[in-house]
Order: sequence, then structure tokens, then C-alpha cells
Amino acid sequence: MIGRPSFDVLVAGGGPAGSTLATLLTRAGRSVLLCDAARFPRHKICGEYVPPSALPIFARLGVLDEILLLGPRRPVGMAVISPDGTEVLGRYAGAARGLSMRRLDLDRVLLEGVRRSGAVVLEGTRVQALQRPAEGGFEVTVRRGAAYKVLRARILVGADGRNSFVARRLGMRRPEPRHRKWAVMAHVRGARMQGDHGEMIVTPYGYCGINPLPGGLANACVVVDRGALASVAGRSARLADFLRERIHSHPPTRARLEGAEIVAGPWATGPLACRAARCVDDAVLLVGDAAGFYDPFTGEGIGMALRGAELAAEVLEDALLRDRTGRRALEPYETERRRVFRSRLWLDRLLQLLLKRPRLTDWVARRMRRDPSLADLLARVTGDTTDAAEVLRPAFLARLIRA
Repeated sequence: MIGRPSFDVLVAGGGPAGSTLATLLTRAGRSVLLCDAARFPRHKICGEYVPPSALPIFARLGVLDEILLLGPRRPVGMAVISPDGTEVLGRYAGAARGLSMRRLDLDRVLLEGVRRSGAVVLEGTRVQALQRPAEGGFEVTVRRGAAYKVLRARILVGADGRNSFVARRLGMRRPEPRHRKWAVMAHVRGARMQGDHGEMIVTPYGYCGINPLPGGLANACVVVDRGALASVAGRSARLADFLRERIHSHPPTRARLEGAEIVAGPWATGPLACRAARCVDDAVLLVGDAAGFYDPFTGEGIGMALRGAELAAEVLEDALLRDRTGRRALEPYETERRRVFRSRLWLDRLLQLLLKRPRLTDWVARRMRRDPSLADLLARVTGDTTDAAEVLRPAFLARLIRA
């Protein structure tokens, strides 16, 4: 371990949001320590879909070429299959392409970028306790193996996911009782699907996402109500049976995944939705899923994590330059984050209401199939290349009705 250091910023969590923020701040000349409880590479439950809007951010981080050398799939859009089997493929505009690749690989590349920037990276290091000293900032107790260490930081960033220790410990979490969904995910070989786009299949139990990955693999993930998993919690063999049963229970998923071999996983996580009562406080800020997450149906997770980290970096650099790290100095991040993501989160909630009504979902899918430009617009929104407000306007509904 290192000595008894003090840092400008300590980032708890090495996923896309934490790694992006750590790289940007270190490049700006700040001393940054990033710690994560896991050792990389590690699997992460995720749809493993990266929207087109992420590619310019990867380029700014200096990791895009390295990511492309890994041979990710380059989806042209995303298909939705409604309960009655109506399939609609929405395409991104022009030459825009997303990325489909294992989080195992993406997070490793991003973390290596943090190291190259000059930040201190501690893997296998868990935040255990937080204290606010009288002079300001934080004293953060971390555990690495059997060893404990107290680190000092002017600002603490919680990038530690939906179950963020930082958010919970500092009273920044808010209950999300209305949307209690869980996900079960595995990597499979032998899926029968097109390789140039992923599919979101609306099912009687929730939905199933199938996303092609490099090396002949596919990400298969089912999202279900919390109670459906009660009998299999903590039992990997029964979890695999649960995943297979859900896949075989619905004709479109069965047609694509029957006979596919599970080669990694399955893993389960939930509840998926979480809220932050606030994203900033004195000398502390939340990014990524720690700042709030709703549902993975529209694939917003990685894109929002990266963009949110950019917003946070701008505000934190200004706060550090002015040596003002209180809540008021950090509030511009919360204000801007709310402005940037407001329409997208409204769309997420409206789509969840739609998915609970199979007949209405079928009706919308048939209308979009008649007018593919509507599906293309929705794909551009989920790909973060078009503002979600475009599909919340009355003009979109009017076009949908006329289709």
C-alpha cells in the first residue's frame, strides 16, 4: 500500500462513470485515487450495449482505438418485438453505430486508461467508513485484504453503483418502491439472431434482451418482478434453470435461444431501480448508477454514466480551482444533470407504463412497423443521438396515430 496520502478527489467505484471522471480530473492536473472492491477484469450484470453517443467520449478519453481493436459488434440499431410477435427495427441515423461488447473488456480498458492518466488505482479495495474532519473534506477508511488504511480527500465521489455505500452512508439514497424489477443475465453461445442489432422482446413475465457479442457469444438477460426470483435466490444451478424456463416460456425468445449453451453466468441483481435524494452534498458527489437508475429497457445505463461523469468533471474542476467544495459549489452538477437527463427519464417511465399493457404495446409496434421512421426516431433517442423530448411531443403521438 501507499503511505498516508491526501488527494484532491477520491473516487469510489471503477465502472464507466468512475473511470471516466478519474481520467478527466487527473488530466486536468488533479490528484485522484480510484478504488474498487473488485479486481479487474470482472463480469458485470449489464445489457452490454453502448450507444453511439459514447464513441466521441471514448475518443476524448484516448481509449477508442483500443476498444475497437477488441472487435466489438457494431449495431445499426435496436429491434423491439411486441407480445404478439410484431418486430420493429429502429436504425440510428446515417453511419452511426453503437458497440456491443462484454463489460469485462470495456471496464478493463477504461480502468487502464485511468492508470495511464496518472491516477492511483486500488483494486480489491472496499470503502468501509467515512468521516468528515473539522477542516473539511473526508477521511475514508478502506480495506484491502486484511489491511485497513485511512485516506484523505478534499472531495469524495460515489461511483459505486445502484447499491452505493457512499449514498447510503451519507443519507443520499431515496426509496424507489414502485419499480422493483430484477435481472438475470448470462453469456450464451448458439443464439439464432441477426448480428447487426440487439433485440428487446416484450414477454408475459417482463422482457428479455438479447445482444450479440464478439466471439460468437450473446448477452441474454431477462427482467422480471422481484417475487419471481424468491425461490432461486443464491442458487446458481436453479438460477440457470429459472433463466431457461423463462426463455422457453415465450415463443420469440424460445425461437432465438432454444439449445443455446450458457458459457458464463447466470448472475442476478436487483432491484434495478434506485433514486438519489440528492446527487451532491458538502464535498461529495454521486455519478453513474449511484446517482439514480430506472430500467435497462432503453439501454441508457452506460451512456448516462459517461455523460454524467463529463458533467461532474466540469463542476468539480471549477470547485477545486476556487477552493469551494461545499454543497452550493457542487449544485450546478445536479442542476445540469437533471436538465440533460429529464426527458430521457420521463420516456423511461412512459415506456414502462406501456410495457404493462400488452395490447397497447402490440398496437404501437404495428404502427411503427407501418412507418419505420417512427422506430428510427426512437432508436436515435435510445442511442443518445437525439433528444428524448422529440418523442414526448404531441407531434410524435399524432404521427403514431396516423400511421
